[in-house]
Amino acid sequence: MPLLEYLFNMVAMVTLGVVLASVMVEMNILASLSAPLRWLCRASNLPECCMVSVLASTINATAGRSALAGFYRNGEAKETEIILSILISTFPIALGEYVFLVQAPISIALLGLKVGTAYVLLSLFSSFLQSFSALVYSRLTRPSQTCSIGRQDATKLKINGGTVRKGISNSVPTLMKVLPFLVGTMVFMDLLMRAGMLENMKLVFDPVLRVLGLPGECIAPLVMQFVHYSAGYAAIASLYSSQTITEKQALITLLVGSMAVITMIYIRYSTPTYLSLFGRFGAKIAAISYLSSIGAKGITILLAYLLI
Repeated sequence: MPLLEYLFNMVAMVTLGVVLASVMVEMNILASLSAPLRWLCRASNLPECCMVSVLASTINATAGRSALAGFYRNGEAKETEIILSILISTFPIALGEYVFLVQAPISIALLGLKVGTAYVLLSLFSSFLQSFSALVYSRLTRPSQTCSIGRQDATKLKINGGTVRKGISNSVPTLMKVLPFLVGTMVFMDLLMRAGMLENMKLVFDPVLRVLGLPGECIAPLVMQFVHYSAGYAAIASLYSSQTITEKQALITLLVGSMAVITMIYIRYSTPTYLSLFGRFGAKIAAISYLSSIGAKGITILLAYLLI
């Protein structure tokens, strides 16, 4: 994808996310979600504002992160709470935005019902592993929280034109701070990729293939995953349909390839977004979130290797 087109798409997504988050706060969307928020607060021992961002992430990941950044800047959420909330939101994001709206239709169409469905389920398991681990860790290590949301708050939802206009107006200062930094960082990352970072990253997966006993033909789909995940799916579908690789090898290659996709997403999008929303703290968020994602994928690959 050309840089200008990519920048336009990312700026549009971030703008939509920030505006949506601001409008949701002004609408007191927290009120209509009182029941699940109370449960999440008690289960995680995190503030209700953090759980608002988790639920918002189910609809739009950028909206959830933008809401969380606003709570962080206002002092309503601390650094540890921010990190745990982002990790907990991994499964809702995968469930609500990526898997069923993007990955499931494409993977099943290209890979067939059996392999495609198995891959979607394994991807969901990997994201669930991250969310559940963060939820359990938060539950065991944090003091109990008193949730201030009551059932009577459900009558306080504000839906009118004035609320929407105020939400949009309140999002402008945030966008003025976020967008210039986001564009600059993404241009810098693109220059690094053009300088040959991609070629170096490909070398990482060669020893992984050898350890997992995958044939050399699987290198091509992995390389294609760096360009776009659908290209990797198509390459694996071709190898699987020609019986060059088995069902197990196809699934493991897909999972290893998803690690390449995650790496690319963090380099080109997630890290710049976290930095633009949270400042220097965003680098810590990106590092922990990336390592968590890669770790969960590694566990999923190991289980697939042993059990399938």
